[in-house]
Amino acid sequence: MGSTDAGGMGAGGMAAGGTDAGGTGAGGMAAPNPLARTIKLGLLVLSIGIVLSRVRLAWLECKALNRFFWVFLALVPLSIIWSINPSATGNRYVSLLSITAVCLAFTLLGWRRTRFQDVVRPVVTALLIASVIWTSFYPQYGIEVGTGTLQNSWRGLTSQKNQFGMLASFGVVFWLHAWFSNEKKWWIAFPFVGLSFMCILLSRSSTALLATTLSTFFMLVVMVAPASFRRIMPYIVSLFAILVVVYALAVLNLIPGSHLLLDPIAELSGKDMTFSNRAVIWDIIKEHIQLAPMLGSGYGAYWTGAVPSSPSYTFMGRMYFYPSESHNGYLEIVNDLGFVGLICLLGYLVYWISQSLQLMKIDRSQGMLFLALFFQQAVTNLSESTWLAINSAFAIAVATLATFSMARSLLEQRLIHRPSPPVKRRLR
Repeated sequence: MGSTDAGGMGAGGMAAGGTDAGGTGAGGMAAPNPLARTIKLGLLVLSIGIVLSRVRLAWLECKALNRFFWVFLALVPLSIIWSINPSATGNRYVSLLSITAVCLAFTLLGWRRTRFQDVVRPVVTALLIASVIWTSFYPQYGIEVGTGTLQNSWRGLTSQKNQFGMLASFGVVFWLHAWFSNEKKWWIAFPFVGLSFMCILLSRSSTALLATTLSTFFMLVVMVAPASFRRIMPYIVSLFAILVVVYALAVLNLIPGSHLLLDPIAELSGKDMTFSNRAVIWDIIKEHIQLAPMLGSGYGAYWTGAVPSSPSYTFMGRMYFYPSESHNGYLEIVNDLGFVGLICLLGYLVYWISQSLQLMKIDRSQGMLFLALFFQQAVTNLSESTWLAINSAFAIAVATLATFSMARSLLEQRLIHRPSPPVKRRLR
C-alpha cells in the first residue's frame, strides 16, 4: 500500500502533498506562519467585537444552536486534562474557537435567508477557477506525483487531491442548489456545475464523486417529489442517515457482519470497501484507540508530525510514509475524544438532520441545502477526516457556518411568528 494513494499517500504523495490547509509542513509538522496568525488574530478580535455589539441577538442564536456543538466546545478543552500532548490540544482548541467566533459573527450582521450560500458559493467558485488557471500554467505545482489514482490527479491550490475533490464537490452542490431554488438561471448555474464536476474528475477522488452523487441525487428527489410524497421525506432522510452511520460503525467493527450490507457502496465507488485501501491506516489507529477507548488521547494530540516524539510516528516504520490523518472522520473523533466523542458526534448529526427538517417545513429550499451538505460531509468522512479537523480548514468552516446559519434561520422564523405582547389600554 505504500505506493498507492489514500488522499495524497505513498512516497510520492508525501513529497507532493506534504502541506495542508492548516499550515503544516512536510510530515505534518506545524509550520509557523506569522501572516496566517496575524489574520487569524485579527478575525478573532473583529468577531468578538461584533458579538459584543449584538450580544442579545447572539445569545438568542446560541440558544437555538445545535446542542451537541456546545458539547464539543466543552469536551475539547476538557480533553487537555488527559491529552498525550496538552499543548497541541490547546492550540487546536484556540483555532476551533476562532472559527466558531467568526461563524457566529457572520450570522449576526447583514442577515438574509440566502446569506449563507450567497457568500460561500462565490468563494468556492473563485478557488476552483483559480485552481484551474494555476494548474494549467504551473502543472508541476498543481498535479500530484505518485502512482495509482494519485498519478496525474489534480490538487489545484489545495494541498492534495482529495481536498481539491471536496472543494469541487461543494461547487456542484451549491450551484445545483442555486438552480433548483431559482436563485440563478440555468445558463449561469450549469457552466459552474460543469466546471465543478470536471474538477472532481480531475482530482480522481472517488470519495468526492460518491459524496457528490448522493447529495445531488437527494436534492433532485426533494425538488421533483410531489406534495403528497413530502410527508415521507423525514423517513427517506433517516434511511440515508442510517446507511451512512452503519458504514461508519462497520469501519469501527462495532456491527459484526455489517460489511455484507455495504457491497453496493463499494461497487459505486469502483474500489474495495475501504475507498483506496485505507484499511491498514484504520487498523493502526484502532490499535492506538485501545489505549484510551472511552476518552481518547486528546483533541489533535495524535497527529503532531513525523517525528519520534509523536505517537503517530509509528506510520513511518510500519507504512513508510506519514498520512497525517486517519482518513475516516468518525475514527478520528474516537481516536481524539474516545467513544464519548463519537456519541457526541452522532448526536450532533441527528440534531443537524432535525433542524434541517424543521427548516424544510417553512423554507424548503434552505432546508434542502443543509440536508444536502449533511449527506456530502457524512459520506466524505467515511474516507477523509473533516469533522472538527483544523487541517481541513475549509470543510470545518463550511460545516460550522452551516450549523450557525441553520440556527439563525430557525431563530428568524420564531421571531417573525412570535405573537406580539398584548398592549394595555390606558384608562381615561
